[in-house]
Amino acid sequence: MAQTAPAGSSSDQLGDIVVTARKVAETSQSLPITVNALDSKDLTRKVVLNVQDLQTVTPGLTISANATGGSPIFAIRGTSTETGIDGGVALYFNDVPLISTVGMVNAFYDVSTVEVLKGPQGTQFGTNTTGGTITVRTNLPTKNFEGYLKAGYGNYNRREVEGMVNIPVNDVLSFRFAGNYVKRDGYVNNPAGGGAVPDRLSNENHYSLRGTMLMSSGPVENVLILDYYNRDETQPAFIPIAFGPNALGINPGLLGEKTGDRKTVYMGPNPSGIQAPSFGKSDLYGIQHKVSIDLSDNLTLRNVLGFRHDNNTTAEEDSGTSLYLVNVYNNTKTDQWNNDFTLRYTGLDKRLRLSVGGYVSQQDRTQGINAIVAQSLYLAFFKAPLDTSVLNFERHKFTSKAAYANGEFDITSKLGISGGIRYNWDHVSSRVSAAQANGILPQVGPIFLRTASIPCAPLALAGYADKDLGNCFAKRARDFKAPSWNIVLTNKFSRDVLAYVKASHGYLAGGTNFTIREVPFYQPETTTMFEGGLKADWRLGDRPIRTNVAVYYGRTKDKQIKYNANYDDGSSAYGVFNAAKLEVYGLDLEVRYSPIPHLTLDGSYNYIHAKFKDFRFPAVGGNGDGLTGATLVPAVDLSGATPAQTPKHQVNAAATYEWPIDPASGVISTTVSGYYTSSISQTNVFSPYDAAFGKKYNIIDGYFLANASLNWKHVLGSRVSGQLWVRNIFDKEYISFRNAQLQAFGFSSAIFGAPRTFGASATVEF
Repeated sequence: MAQTAPAGSSSDQLGDIVVTARKVAETSQSLPITVNALDSKDLTRKVVLNVQDLQTVTPGLTISANATGGSPIFAIRGTSTETGIDGGVALYFNDVPLISTVGMVNAFYDVSTVEVLKGPQGTQFGTNTTGGTITVRTNLPTKNFEGYLKAGYGNYNRREVEGMVNIPVNDVLSFRFAGNYVKRDGYVNNPAGGGAVPDRLSNENHYSLRGTMLMSSGPVENVLILDYYNRDETQPAFIPIAFGPNALGINPGLLGEKTGDRKTVYMGPNPSGIQAPSFGKSDLYGIQHKVSIDLSDNLTLRNVLGFRHDNNTTAEEDSGTSLYLVNVYNNTKTDQWNNDFTLRYTGLDKRLRLSVGGYVSQQDRTQGINAIVAQSLYLAFFKAPLDTSVLNFERHKFTSKAAYANGEFDITSKLGISGGIRYNWDHVSSRVSAAQANGILPQVGPIFLRTASIPCAPLALAGYADKDLGNCFAKRARDFKAPSWNIVLTNKFSRDVLAYVKASHGYLAGGTNFTIREVPFYQPETTTMFEGGLKADWRLGDRPIRTNVAVYYGRTKDKQIKYNANYDDGSSAYGVFNAAKLEVYGLDLEVRYSPIPHLTLDGSYNYIHAKFKDFRFPAVGGNGDGLTGATLVPAVDLSGATPAQTPKHQVNAAATYEWPIDPASGVISTTVSGYYTSSISQTNVFSPYDAAFGKKYNIIDGYFLANASLNWKHVLGSRVSGQLWVRNIFDKEYISFRNAQLQAFGFSSAIFGAPRTFGASATVEF
């Protein structure tokens, strides 16, 4: 799926991109929804190398790092994807929802389009969302034998190899195979590693493979896609930027630990002589089958069956020190089945379009955590490199069933109405085990269940009504159900002008908490949003210009908020809490203009005002009683606060110029792009103890990034193409994640964004 006229060409028309946001092919300009669509040419010219780069070209999308390496957080309109929340912003690989954000990190090769939809979704297909969806659609096989091989090299010794081959067997059957491999040295030096810890952190080392089959015969079309992704990297560099006395008066800086900077960290061998590993590994694969059958001229059946398996393992020291302050070995394995069935009817000379369907998803996840913490306590008081070891294991099952119906009707050639409804029945269950020992030597690696030296931790399971302490297991379960709906009115003033008003209501299932002791369950989140928009192609100075504008207002009930806590017995915890009410409103503005032939200017501005209208966060941590403890975070009223990961302003801009040369010499283009985001908070709840060191440790300052590329397609009429690219041209220093643990462990660390990177690539087509 490509633009009808490429951006930057000498064409007198602006291009459009075909998307499938409503299960059928439609141009993005014809959709009554805020949608940002990028094709492969956009991704290449704007130097989108991985999913983290997507926010620099997509207005209103915020992507930040996570405490779990390799798992970015996506946020749209005040709603984000975080560990412990099954949704919010849903990620799709073609027509199947991804299990974790890791699956999208490096999926941008041999891509057709990337589609970002904003606001509640779910009545058309797939899982429920309250913030929006992000979909990566890959190229399908064609009827031509073709392919390409790409090789690239950049600074930090970045090596990339990518290829694709398309093989038509006959008029019915064709195959397409593609793959990508990237290896790069780390951005951050670790001169203290001493062979025990990697001497460079935040590197890249991953590869992925994809195979697609298209079989089309008469009224039946089958698409089968298999994909595989593997990464084996060092942990991201958590840079300690401040030390201070924790609630017990222990300061890691007085134990010989050093703060670092953007490019340097000091993580040496652990004083115990027992070295924990330091890596991030992923092994993911999936299969999806889509069949479309034209039962008649008016009736189409569509079914999507998908299976995904994710195996993610991280071994990280979040303090960026040689000590085990928060050292976590985390393995998460998930199997997920999805089936989405739709029957679509078209009648009344295509003025009426109806669809009914059903969706079933089953997810089975096991997560094991081996946390080695508080080594500084034992060094300070006992002069011994001992620690507190906390083992957690959970088997989490989530089943979702839904029925939905949608309708669209063209009242006249200009006026239209559409709407949809969905009803969900969800079941979540959790079976857990917890063990803990204080004052022992580190036991590193994949140890998740109690051992002879790390006994069961009955206090961690005390909140469970159904438990067996003899076998050290507990369990809980709950059911949820709720509707989702939307209704849209459209007015096509002309072929090039579309106005719409829309009301939508989204639902996000509730769930169970494990390690957070105060709140055993969290409730479903519901969002009602109203949106009005105008999409227009017109002329300015006899040159084409496109302006898309949308305003929206939404209210969320029982907003799901993630929070990390610590307890005085040494255990760390994370869980989801409900904010009673959230209000959000904002503006999305996009402009594309070609003031002269060969030049295309793109600009976008996103404004969002988001405030908790009612959010009384309970006391957590400490001794677990809500009243006492050195690590207690007291209850706080956050009403009026802005949700984390929500910048008030975002600006994207780009200029693409296609040089006016002889077409026989190829196509040369230059693209310069920029991105600005205002500041955000890292977490919604910042303890008074941590805040006493400075609220800056919870704030990620705003920043501006600039990127550029020089592209030569079909050099001198050959099958060879080349690219020179640079990201973060001005080598801006910025932070993508903060981790303040001053109250519990006496440190505040951060992950810095990538420095200036540049490279070159050559592609040979055949």
